[in-house]
Parts: sequence; structure tokens; C-alpha cells
Amino acid sequence: MNFFDYLKNIFIVLIFLQIAPALVKNIKKQYGKMLSPRAHVGLIRVRGVLHNSDRYNKYLNKYFKDKNIKAILLKIDCPGSSAGTAQAIYNEIQSLKKKYDKPIITLVENICASGGYYIASSTDAIITPASSLVGSIGSAFQFLFQLKDFMEQYKIKYKPIVAGKYKDTTDPFTDMTPEQEKMLQSVLDSSYDQFTQDVAKNRKLSLKDKGKWADGKIFTGSQALKLGLVDTIGSAYDAVKKIKDMAMIKDDIIWIKPPKRSGLFRWFGQDPPDEDSMFSAFASKICSFIAHKFCNKRVG
Repeated sequence: MNFFDYLKNIFIVLIFLQIAPALVKNIKKQYGKMLSPRAHVGLIRVRGVLHNSDRYNKYLNKYFKDKNIKAILLKIDCPGSSAGTAQAIYNEIQSLKKKYDKPIITLVENICASGGYYIASSTDAIITPASSLVGSIGSAFQFLFQLKDFMEQYKIKYKPIVAGKYKDTTDPFTDMTPEQEKMLQSVLDSSYDQFTQDVAKNRKLSLKDKGKWADGKIFTGSQALKLGLVDTIGSAYDAVKKIKDMAMIKDDIIWIKPPKRSGLFRWFGQDPPDEDSMFSAFASKICSFIAHKFCNKRVG
């Protein structure tokens, strides 16, 4: 055996040692169900104030369409969102539920309010602790500052040029006219009506009583239960039990989660590629390089 044969064998052993963990992982993934039956359930965390529905809708679609995933759990800790974002996720869940027969439930830990509750109301069940905060069903413009008096106090002149008498409605350096204020109020009223109608439909509540459960009011979990805004006072244990009952799961659950964003992926709002596909591509390139450099080498 010559030098290049030794070198080739060493590289083959090194490559095998590198890919062995991935091979074991793939074998477990392929045959684990036969060896130790476990049901797949999608887990999507909805956190913070929301301004974009893309990532949530992406994984909702993925998990609803995946036949191996038997149910979906939304773990919501959200104080609110932009109206359009909440409604976009709400509509996505409603559409997917009509097409795919798969339960989706909400688990709350601390807060599920405003847009967060809008999203939760589209699911099949809401579970929350007794002391959590739930509700805040309403609409608002929260960033309408009026700075005209401040400008005049410091003798700063400001003269906007606009086309359309409503164009500068939210300009903080001008006074809002009665017509502009009326227009904004009509927008909020329309948004509020859509919100309450959707909640009433999905939670089977009466719109005649919306003064009790809506109007921007916030409730504890126990108060929300009495009003019909949630289904169960409980925790993760109760959520798992509910999922198993609704999806007729007898085995243990393995949670399927979206990949975590970190580094540049977080900055650019992109999801990292699947680690198995990353490794496979890398290993393939290494193998090709070694084969080209050494395995096909001929000694004269």
C-alpha cells in the first residue's frame, strides 16, 4: 500500500467520524417511530408586539400541511400587534382549519391581549393560568403626538404642503381638524367592529354583550373564563392533555419547532437553513474535493 492509499484511508476514517452523528440522527428519525412511537406536534411561539405575519404564517402552513404533524400548539405571550398583522394570522389559521382537519390550541402564560388575543381566538381552545392577563379587545392609534404648541414656543416655523385635506391627519406639527378626527374615528370603529365580530363568531359570544367582554377591557384568566374568552384554567400539562384528546394521540409527544434565529439570520429576518441539509451539502463538497485530489491520484 503506497502513501496515497494510506492518506486516502485516513481521510475516509475522518469523514466517517464526522458524519456518524448525523447518520445516527437520521436513522433515529427514520426508524424511531417504530422503536419508540411518538406523535409529532408543531409548536409556534408568539411573543412580543407583532408587526409582521410572514414567519408565523410560513410555519402555520408548513405544520398544517405536514401529515406527520398531528396538532399545533401556539404558545402566546403577546401584549398586542398591528391590526393588519393580527388579522392576517387570524385569517391564515381560519383558512388552514377549513382545508386541513388538524386541531390547533393556544397556551398562555403571562399575557394574551389585543392582537395576541385576536390570534388566539381563531384556535380551537385557549388555556391560561388564572392570573394571566387576557383581552384588551379594541383598536387604537397610540402615536398621535401634537407638537404644534411646542414648535411655536420656540419660534420654529413649519408649513407643510399637502394635496388632500386628510393627508396630514397624523402630522404631529399641525392641529387635527374635526373632519380629520372624525375620519380617524371611523377607521378605528371599522377595525373594532371586525375584531369583535370575529371574536364573537369563534368564541360563540353575543355581540349584544360586547360591552362586557370587549371595549378594550383587560381581564385575569379566571375572569376571562367566566366571560367565555378562554376555555380552561391550566398550564402546559393541560395543554398536552387537550392536544392528545383532540388529536387522539396515545403516545408521547415530540415537539416540532421553527429553527431559532441568531446572528445574521436575526438581523435580516431570515430563517437559518436546516442543519441536516447544511451538513449534507458541506460533507458532499468535502468528499468531492478529497476524491478529486487523492482518490483518483495515480503514481507513475
